[in-house]
Amino acid sequence: MAQQLYKLFIRNLPWTVSSHELRSYFSQFGYVTRATVLYNNETGLSRGFAYVDFNKRDAFEAAMSQPQHILEGQRLRVEEGSSGSPRRRSFNQTDTSSNKKLEKVNQPPEEQS
Repeated sequence: MAQQLYKLFIRNLPWTVSSHELRSYFSQFGYVTRATVLYNNETGLSRGFAYVDFNKRDAFEAAMSQPQHILEGQRLRVEEGSSGSPRRRSFNQTDTSSNKKLEKVNQPPEEQS
């Protein structure tokens, strides 16, 4: 039977933070089974987010209950993670959270919509 993992999704990660540094930081809350920074396959640069897995719920909850996490002077956004990789928004998917008006730029005023 597979061991239960408790996963954090980390956003706003400084691009210079490695998986090792991430593991080191989050180990203050408990044993980290895995810390994974995701990188761009083409550039090799960090994509600015990561996953951290704990094998104990209390370590996961301790990390989640921390009011803020700061690495290299930058405040991280820590959320409950899920299995699999983050989903990318498809080009045709619309954002219904706001109604932003699109307009043409660098066009004469009579051609703007």
